[in-house]
Amino acid sequence: MNNKTLTEKDLKSLRIFSSVAQAGGFTLAEKNLNMSKATISRHIREIEEKLGVHLCERGPSGFKLTPSGILVIEKATSALKALDAIKTDVDALQGILSGTLVIGVVEHILADPLCHLSTALSHFQKAAPNVKLELLIFNHNQLNKALRDRAIQIGIRGQYHENKNFRYQFLFIEKHKLYISSANQYKDNKNLTLVYRRHPFTESILASGQFAKGPDAAGLEAVAAFITSGHYVGILPENYAAHINSRYPLEAVHDTPVFSNRICAITDASKPLSQSEALFLEFLSQTENKESLMK
Repeated sequence: MNNKTLTEKDLKSLRIFSSVAQAGGFTLAEKNLNMSKATISRHIREIEEKLGVHLCERGPSGFKLTPSGILVIEKATSALKALDAIKTDVDALQGILSGTLVIGVVEHILADPLCHLSTALSHFQKAAPNVKLELLIFNHNQLNKALRDRAIQIGIRGQYHENKNFRYQFLFIEKHKLYISSANQYKDNKNLTLVYRRHPFTESILASGQFAKGPDAAGLEAVAAFITSGHYVGILPENYAAHINSRYPLEAVHDTPVFSNRICAITDASKPLSQSEALFLEFLSQTENKESLMK
């Protein structure tokens, strides 16, 4: 068994290995790292030799992490984040905000006129120009996982129930309704099935017995595609339905229930907010409060 201690040189190889794992393979990693496949392979081979294990399988069948690779990625990610935080923490002592702030948002949030994320981003960039911003788009379940894995620092999504592992900052209410294509010939709701998207509102409709379960859909685009085909009913946010209505006329189902989705900025309750996180949340709060006062 190889017991050699990792050195500073190995940090570079670990970063490269982490980038390959994040990219899901060598092809995209080559572009992201601006390195040849041969150079990337050499770095991974060197770290494998140092650790005495195979970290990944690579070949015609594709790229796949081994159990040892999964463990190394987990440990390397924590170590590299801690290393990167040194400069951020030193800057903070001098009153300078730096580092990276990663924000995850649910799909199509900008279509909601009550969403003022862009304004908050603008204010933050002016106030903290040395902070690198990253914005990632997820569906609801992906965003939950990203929050749990600490792949993002702030998540913006609906709050369907309270989770003690998260802290919530309320932003606005998003209304959801049952929609049908205006061209649908079954407007009396007979023979219609509900597009199934894994979501609390969908489960509520199915539990009521009003509609039977229809085809599976992942994301709002998929739900809307089924609805506009003219054969199904589905749940959409009001703002998103209005957004696509000019091309695909929709109408709310008669006596549709109205669901209120509390959109919140969500952070990890187990750790204190960084100065960057606190500042961004403050800008979000100021923007939402200002809009409320104007109404």
